[in-house]
Amino acid sequence: MTLEVIKSDITRIGHTCHSKDGFLEIFCNPDTANLEEILLRNILKCFGEEYKIVGTEDADYMDSISFLTNLPYDLFREEMNYNK
Repeated sequence: MTLEVIKSDITRIGHTCHSKDGFLEIFCNPDTANLEEILLRNILKCFGEEYKIVGTEDADYMDSISFLTNLPYDLFREEMNYNK
């Protein structure tokens, strides 16, 4: 079975995202983090094969798991047409 993902699916991962040192960081609920990690890993490939999750840690922020990527936050904003 193949699961097809597209770039814009990244906006459906986690409950919060922001820039950490210029790269996209996404915060997820611990209950869904394992599944969201798999999805995020595959969605990042839509931006380019070089993009991946480079760090995972427990975050105090809203009892979350954070996924740090090497996707530049500016590229994420540009691709998602975010005006933040």
